[in-house]
Amino acid sequence: MKKLLLGVVLLIALVFAMPLVLSDFGINLATEIYIMAIFAMSLGLIMGYGGMVSLGHAGFFGIGAYTVAVIGQHVANTYLLLLLSVVISGLIALVTGAVFIRTSKFYFLMITLAFGQLLYVLFWQLKPWTGGADGMSVSAVMNFGFGEIVSPNALYYVMGIAFVMSYFLLYLFVGSPAGKITRGVMENEARMSALGYNVRVYKLLVYTLSGSLAGLAGALYAYFNVFVSPDLSSWMFSGQVMVMVIIGGVGTLLGPALGASVFVYLQNFMSTYTERWPMIMGGLLVALVLAGKGGLIHWLQHGRHFLVFRKQTGKAVSQQPVKKGEAVH
Repeated sequence: MKKLLLGVVLLIALVFAMPLVLSDFGINLATEIYIMAIFAMSLGLIMGYGGMVSLGHAGFFGIGAYTVAVIGQHVANTYLLLLLSVVISGLIALVTGAVFIRTSKFYFLMITLAFGQLLYVLFWQLKPWTGGADGMSVSAVMNFGFGEIVSPNALYYVMGIAFVMSYFLLYLFVGSPAGKITRGVMENEARMSALGYNVRVYKLLVYTLSGSLAGLAGALYAYFNVFVSPDLSSWMFSGQVMVMVIIGGVGTLLGPALGASVFVYLQNFMSTYTERWPMIMGGLLVALVLAGKGGLIHWLQHGRHFLVFRKQTGKAVSQQPVKKGEAVH
């Protein structure tokens, strides 16, 4: 618990200190990074702790965003809109997940892809409510009872606090008995089933939690971007967040957040210099795959993918990668 509290305090300190050194562009970029970090952590939860790879996770992001955009035309209460985004996304994840988790890994990937595309087409076709292919503006303004939050600095702090709270809740879940059982199901489903655990219940639990968190990220993005479109639920967006998770590190909590930071930075900053920024991202992804599993978070925290020299023998040795099942929070 002391380690958790220390980590949360450091994250909060970082959130409050960054505006002191960032420009206006940097503050907006950091705000977007916090939102994408929450989204990436939600996918990282089912990939790294549930063993489920989804190509339709952006569907829940789109549900959260459209909940704020559509219902926000009639309801101004920010607490209610955020709650509805989480609940609706979670309920849809619960219902669809009950079907999806019955499939094998490859078929799970394909059925989630179909689910995401179904939502994409739905948002496209319901033009009277969603604006269709043109998207729609978000009229709802974030207000927690202390006045409207519209300035870049105020939005930055809200998204930063949301990121810290999301990390805190995920950390508690991963360390809880349910989280440990879910990890056990991912590593050896047959053994956990033989021990008497209902593996489908725990897989459905983590999938529902992941969908709810993605819905929250989508709702926050709607407030930040003040515009939503069907592209928020497309398979390409799902693929982008998967790249974030892989670059940052599967099986960790902060890894996907780090991957989201790298991806958003390259997308927003490098694109001003070259239209071929996806080549840089692709090269980074290929390098990570060739160098070994783990992602940036493992490289930064352990350095186990680099050659080191033993002073005792003077020989170069390569340390072993993180063992399967070890978690870096």
